[in-house]
Amino acid sequence: MKRKNHSNQLARECIVTALIQLARQKEFSAITISELTARAGVSRMTYYRNYHSKEEVFRTYMDEIVEIYCEDVYHSKIPENYGEYQNILHCFRYFEKYADFISCLIHVGMGYLLLEALSSHLLTTYCGSSDNSVCLHYSLLAYAGALFNVYIAWLESGSKESVEFLTDILYHQLHGGICTDYMPQE
Repeated sequence: MKRKNHSNQLARECIVTALIQLARQKEFSAITISELTARAGVSRMTYYRNYHSKEEVFRTYMDEIVEIYCEDVYHSKIPENYGEYQNILHCFRYFEKYADFISCLIHVGMGYLLLEALSSHLLTTYCGSSDNSVCLHYSLLAYAGALFNVYIAWLESGSKESVEFLTDILYHQLHGGICTDYMPQE
């Protein structure tokens, strides 16, 4: 059973990689399942055993990335408060590893998957099902939006600044307003 799961995971990784490559070459809607499976080196049956659509390939991969992130956070010594400097830095460093994938999502118009994943993670982690705090709920959504927007703007500008720079800006924004240390000098 373990070998079968490993083979299936490998096939899924090949499909994701092939879809990213193809999405860089042509319109997402023009990519056929036949060319995707050929590029991935898997059968159509393998594809349909795992996915129902190309969109599901990316959605599932994003879910896997966030699941690993949650495990990583759980096993690390990162502060539990979502707005702490180390927490923000860890988030940016983690998602920096997936910059090619996330850039591809943006390119094909599916960047919302990252925002949905961040929002879901934050709400599940910090709000839980028993917490009825409307303020916390909206604060977490605002934080998810800030992480998303800063990260996407950073990717689109060529990722020139360090993740520490991004963290400083977002941390200062969350804890007292605009970070004037980084304002351009006139």
